[in-house]
Amino acid sequence: MNSLHRVLEVLEGGMLSLVEDGGRQHVAHLGLTQGGVMDRHAWAWGNRLLGNHWGEAAIEITIGGFKGCFSQATQIALTGADLNARLNGQPVATWETLTIKAGDLLETGYAAQGLRGYLCVRGGWKTPVGLGNSRSAIVREQLGGQDGLGSPLKAGDQLSYACTRDTDQGRPCSVPAAFRPDYQAPLILDFCDNPASPLPEQLIETLLAQRWTLSSRSNRMAALLDGQPLQVERYPLVSSGVAAGTVQLPPSGQPIILLNERQSIGGYPQPGFVTLRSLDRLAQGRPGEVIQFRRLSLAEAQQQERAFLSFFQRQDQAPIRAI
Repeated sequence: MNSLHRVLEVLEGGMLSLVEDGGRQHVAHLGLTQGGVMDRHAWAWGNRLLGNHWGEAAIEITIGGFKGCFSQATQIALTGADLNARLNGQPVATWETLTIKAGDLLETGYAAQGLRGYLCVRGGWKTPVGLGNSRSAIVREQLGGQDGLGSPLKAGDQLSYACTRDTDQGRPCSVPAAFRPDYQAPLILDFCDNPASPLPEQLIETLLAQRWTLSSRSNRMAALLDGQPLQVERYPLVSSGVAAGTVQLPPSGQPIILLNERQSIGGYPQPGFVTLRSLDRLAQGRPGEVIQFRRLSLAEAQQQERAFLSFFQRQDQAPIRAI
């Protein structure tokens, strides 16, 4: 095989494995959804470990069951949920770089905690770039991914990766323990008020005080919450644009948190939104997990996001701890 031809051959696609990056930007006016990785924290750390530029695509493996063979040497990182991965039959660690040799076989088990794991490769996965300058797969809209039609990865797919020299590989590094989330910790979401909401303060306080359960009907479009229904009156609202994290209250009184593959507009009352940083933790929530909200000011939420982007997007990234 040509030494410059580097591919990961997918042997088993698992429950749901998708090629995802930062998502499609500037396409909502076309009625298209953003898509992209659900847990930006885990994805960003995986790329940083490998020295990749911000925005490189990863394989988002939901629950597990993925299996693939590397044609040539490279480095990879597995972050997010611990999928009990094995390299050539031997257990491997997450949140650190792993050196890959030609012919190595990577396979994952199933997540014991958390929901989504991220397989990043040095230089990123080189699948086709589509609308919005993105590689992200969106099954519903049949966009992106390995085949350009948003299809989940399946046996026989081949994903190209960068042709780097072995001497270009960096030293093995790991993410400091302080930055590794505990997916067994209580799922508490930061909530910012919507100043334009028509809902009474008492109802919003009830929303925030109540304990909710993450529904098994949740998906990449929205997290559906089950609990004591809220008494929501019908309000004459004009449909408007919605963002990731928008909380909607439909007539059922069961809250909906809009996620990456949300619709572009919505007309249900919107008491507020879950912060982007909390959406990372929500992406790792499992059906039946208890969810609670806590109030956060808009200024604090913006500061969180600025700090996140400043850390991961700056060009002169500070070195991380070598193993």
